[in-house]
Amino acid sequence: MLSNNFQLNIFVINTLTMAKVQFLLQSESTTAPIYLRFSLGRALDIKRKTGFICDAKNWSAKTGFPKIGDANNKNLKTTLQKLEVFVLDEYNKDFTQGKIIDADWLVKKIDFFNGRIEHDEKHYLVNYGEYYLEQLPYGVSPKGIKGVSDSSIKKMRTIVNKIIQFQDYKKKKYLLKEVDLEFSRDFIRFLIESGTTNDNTAGRYIKFVKTIILDARKNGYEVSHQVDSIKGFTIPPPKNPFSFEEINIIKNTEFVNEKLEITRDWFVIGCYVGQRASDLFRMNKNMIEVYNGLQFITLIQKKTGKTVQIPIHKEVQNVLDKRNGDFPPLFSNNIETQTTFFNRYIKKVCQQAGLINLVEGNLFDKDKKRTVKGKFPKWQLASSHDCRRSFASNFYSKREFPTPILMNITAHSSEKQFLEYIGKKPLDYSLQLAEIWKEQEEEGENIKLTTLKRVK
Repeated sequence: MLSNNFQLNIFVINTLTMAKVQFLLQSESTTAPIYLRFSLGRALDIKRKTGFICDAKNWSAKTGFPKIGDANNKNLKTTLQKLEVFVLDEYNKDFTQGKIIDADWLVKKIDFFNGRIEHDEKHYLVNYGEYYLEQLPYGVSPKGIKGVSDSSIKKMRTIVNKIIQFQDYKKKKYLLKEVDLEFSRDFIRFLIESGTTNDNTAGRYIKFVKTIILDARKNGYEVSHQVDSIKGFTIPPPKNPFSFEEINIIKNTEFVNEKLEITRDWFVIGCYVGQRASDLFRMNKNMIEVYNGLQFITLIQKKTGKTVQIPIHKEVQNVLDKRNGDFPPLFSNNIETQTTFFNRYIKKVCQQAGLINLVEGNLFDKDKKRTVKGKFPKWQLASSHDCRRSFASNFYSKREFPTPILMNITAHSSEKQFLEYIGKKPLDYSLQLAEIWKEQEEEGENIKLTTLKRVK
């Protein structure tokens, strides 16, 4: 039996569009075909068989449904009511999209309801995923940016391929409307247990699947009502920034190999400018500007689109002076390739600098072909992103550098996001405050803590 709200929705649809659905028999037979009559006032009035039959003596011409005399007739009435709702919903959707509403349209809708025809190809998850990828270069973001980067498309292509592998594993071709919480759990389990995807990657992949489904819903495709409950997730990885002491050790290490020298210089610059590899390796002397006698590196971040002005630290200036005012050379003009080379060489740089202390981290295991957690020599975990995190962590620990100033360089959108990025906990803040007070006391400042009495 339909709920009151359901019936009200049908009434609103009928009122707004003048669309009307009726069921009728045109035979007195014991197996009389049930017809669906669809009308739009004087504009359209058509009849087509529903594919269902009813004994004429069990049919109520007054209600347009079977008489509820037994379980079969009750189920038949429920099915016809669902068909009525389906046809009206499809009409509203197709009418707003300018589709032709005629007898062929009605036949297709009835056949679709009865499962007698194939779905539109884009009703399938992988097909819509392919369509979504094709549209990415032509879309415009809320910030007015056209398209997405080639690297982003490449990552999304990988995720669609994972969905295809999942379908092969399940031996099932998923419809968009079948992507629900159960699908989410099964897909995540498949990704992790297949041994090629870590937890964070699985969380990112399911988030992208949800993005596909939401785009399909926006374009009028039927999706599961559970889609809004599907969530991506992130498990923060161990954070191992390089301290100022470690940066100095690397800076003062002599290297015979020129590639390692170049990598060392980029590393030092990275630890004092706080930018992602996509921005760090785009830096050149043309980005250096002078304001009030002070030098800044001014650039528009590739990921966020934000303009940042980075004061040139003396350590950065030392590298520039050593190279006649220019940044170190690149190993490749392609940023992704440059980052790959840097990540390969920075490990050798850190190893030769003697950074062999064991730290918690995630490392790709070539034999297992997946990322594993454990304790590893610090040099093995070094990468380009350590530069940015080291900048944020090192200067945050110095009370003369307020967090908003650092956020202006890193371009984090909130203090919460910034603190999560450097992995600060409540205890860290308490220790920092205690150290400041202790330092002030040692400097001879008379700081007293007064205990407030409770007011009765």
